[in-house]
Amino acid sequence: MPSADEIKRLVGKRVTLRLAPAAGGPPTASGRLVGTLDAADGLVVTLQPVDQPGRRFTYHYHHIVDIKSEEA
Repeated sequence: MPSADEIKRLVGKRVTLRLAPAAGGPPTASGRLVGTLDAADGLVVTLQPVDQPGRRFTYHYHHIVDIKSEEA
């Protein structure tokens, strides 16, 4: 599991998230990481999917198994 600081450093970049089954939905999500929010129960990540411009999805930090930047 990536640290909260590792995730925050990727804000603004295109990433692929590998998600835990408990996240409910597909096992991966790709798009631009548009922001994070420090919530009382942990970090929340906001992702704008590549294939759905204008849409945004949020994922709770503990559901992110891995995160990979698609940009050098």
